Amino acid sequence: MDVDSSKFGKIWYYSSILLIIEGLALLLPGVMAFAVDLDANLAMIFFGVGGFSLAIGFLSIFLLGRPSRLGYDEALSIAAFGWLLVTFVGSLPFSFSGSLSPLDAFFESMSGFTATGLTLYGDRVETLPRAILFWRSLTQWIGGVGVIVLFLSILIRSSGIAAKLYKAEGRTDRIAFNVVSTARRIWGVYILYTVLCILGLVLLMGFDKLFDAINVSMTCLATGGFAVTNNSIEAYPWYVAVFIIPFMLLGGISFASHIQLLRGRLKDFFTIEVKAILLIFFISSVSLMTRETGLNSFFQTSSALTGTGFSTANIGEWDDFSKFTLSILMVLGGGYGSTSSALKMIRVVIIFYAVAWVVKKYLYSRNAVIPFKVGRQTFPIEEIRTATLYSILYLIVLCMGAMIFMAGGHSAADSLFEVASAEGNVGLSVGITNPDMPDYEKVVLIIEMWVGRLEIFPILTLLAVPFRKR
Repeated sequence: MDVDSSKFGKIWYYSSILLIIEGLALLLPGVMAFAVDLDANLAMIFFGVGGFSLAIGFLSIFLLGRPSRLGYDEALSIAAFGWLLVTFVGSLPFSFSGSLSPLDAFFESMSGFTATGLTLYGDRVETLPRAILFWRSLTQWIGGVGVIVLFLSILIRSSGIAAKLYKAEGRTDRIAFNVVSTARRIWGVYILYTVLCILGLVLLMGFDKLFDAINVSMTCLATGGFAVTNNSIEAYPWYVAVFIIPFMLLGGISFASHIQLLRGRLKDFFTIEVKAILLIFFISSVSLMTRETGLNSFFQTSSALTGTGFSTANIGEWDDFSKFTLSILMVLGGGYGSTSSALKMIRVVIIFYAVAWVVKKYLYSRNAVIPFKVGRQTFPIEEIRTATLYSILYLIVLCMGAMIFMAGGHSAADSLFEVASAEGNVGLSVGITNPDMPDYEKVVLIIEMWVGRLEIFPILTLLAVPFRKR
């Protein structure tokens, strides 16, 4: 078969590599099910699904052969389809274990790999086997950085194909001389922060809470939000929440900035994007303090802005002002090149500066040459168009989803909050997301999570592949 003549062949080839990586990851909770939960049946489910994923992946690679070329449109399609594929395989343990229906299992898996944190387990979380809980956390830890970035980090050498796949997952930051080295450094920083968070939580909660510390740390740095308790971080002492706030903020800041921080270059760490994140975090926290306690204000603000999704309070009981404030933060999101999703703060900053730039052009003569600058950096005008177009598309998808929920009888504030949480891959909920919600609402949130994580264009490209000739 000539793979180069088949776009679907190329998409399936690289998606098969993702299946191999996922198959290996599934073996970890399988070992935990056997050794910790003492549940041989659950262990066989994880081993069976993992073996199936490995077999399909290796067989597909063997039959197809490596493509020689890869277009950027194909890289976008691989990112979109690959996420769907790993989500489907990742949902099988939830479904086969009998804890969730197939649709609910797919929802849970999508929420995991997109690092969202919305869950359909409801109040059953604490009754789940530890292997299931660990698999939920692992999907978020992998998905926080991105399955494509994980794939690139294990490549032997970089190439044009690697660069296209890296960009297709919504990343352009380079912190090393090539894409593969960049991916490895990202994972190095990611693992370092995760280990530091685990050690800190163990010191605070005790060694008997090691399992909780590991899972909370994984989902915290992934800005995912899955917890091993029914009421999230509210289940722990207040000082645990205080300790987690800085790590949520770290997860919402670009890995390129973290490299500068670890090198001791504080001036280079505090980019205009980082300053904007910290400023909005502080202002929003203070404004919420007029209605909520200080800890809840600062914690929920950082959780919403970075897209982590942890909670220390029942947000469903908050007033509309507080819900709307958090909704705005969930739309803004964290830094570009971080584990956060949503609009990303740099786009917001670009649009804000663009308004001032346009006004400045009106104040001077038509012949005046006024470069577009954000801070000390000059940006091409195309950046304004790209940021504005994506923001408009993002808000359109958000409004469409919210209108569907409003048509289902939910209030405007609650509908906007829940959809903003799903599309921004946050995970906070006012109570709409639950096992008894209608199936069509589950499907809407699944689409919102998928679209939000991949930034819309890879999905549009994938859907356009069958109509390319037309």
